[in-house]
Amino acid sequence: MSCSVPEKLEYIFRNHDVAKNGEALITWSNRPAVVFGRHQNPWLEVNLKYAKNNEISVARRHSGGGAVYHDEGNVNFSLLTTHQAHCRPRNLRFVSEALNNAYKLQRDDMELQPGNRKCSGTAARIAHGMAYHHFTLLVVANLKVLSASLNSPHKNLIETTATRSVRAPAVGFLAQDDQRVNVPSVTDVIVRSFCDKNQGAEVEVIDVGFEIENNADMRKIYDELCDWKWIYGKSPSFVYRKDDVAATVKNGIVVESTGSLNAGERFALD
Repeated sequence: MSCSVPEKLEYIFRNHDVAKNGEALITWSNRPAVVFGRHQNPWLEVNLKYAKNNEISVARRHSGGGAVYHDEGNVNFSLLTTHQAHCRPRNLRFVSEALNNAYKLQRDDMELQPGNRKCSGTAARIAHGMAYHHFTLLVVANLKVLSASLNSPHKNLIETTATRSVRAPAVGFLAQDDQRVNVPSVTDVIVRSFCDKNQGAEVEVIDVGFEIENNADMRKIYDELCDWKWIYGKSPSFVYRKDDVAATVKNGIVVESTGSLNAGERFALD
């Protein structure tokens, strides 16, 4: 099982002292992956068969919010602050002003104009007096792959209280409007803007693979995030119905079933 989530972000969240060391901006890009929210259901949010056939990882993050598609054409930003200083509108204004071509609209998302094309989703985590607000920004995107990855064939067959993603009427990416932009250039602009706003800020490039192999705490976080119990078993309880099959699922395990699914086994669909 592969896992594609920012282990370093979770490690920093647990260990960085904002009051002592100041706010932090973390940026990264992932290999192709669908990353869904802490309180979501992967069978509902992800086309798992398509993801498997196209070597797209599936991951559950610690923060809430909806499902997003990541690849090397996205750049992800996380702003780590105290809970008291946490402010999504402020953060999105900062990014919008730095890029000068995307801006915040409803639901704390960013859209390109004209066309109200959503180019960034947003989520947050707050715990122990700390907070991070993070969002992915589409720079260069294959919208067909993005759409297919997030289009579960089972979405109308599942009853659950799990958080459902709200699909945007239109999706866009920065290179649609300016073919000169790329992930490194966008990252550089945001980092430089952050440093300008936070005099004395230091830039550090981290080899996450090296850290996972040599940092026991980060390895533990990585293993937790890649475990089936976290990715699938963490899903809120749900009922799946199709034709003669009806299954009640808790913690990813079938507890009651009629038809071809067996009680006591992990829930799985072709």
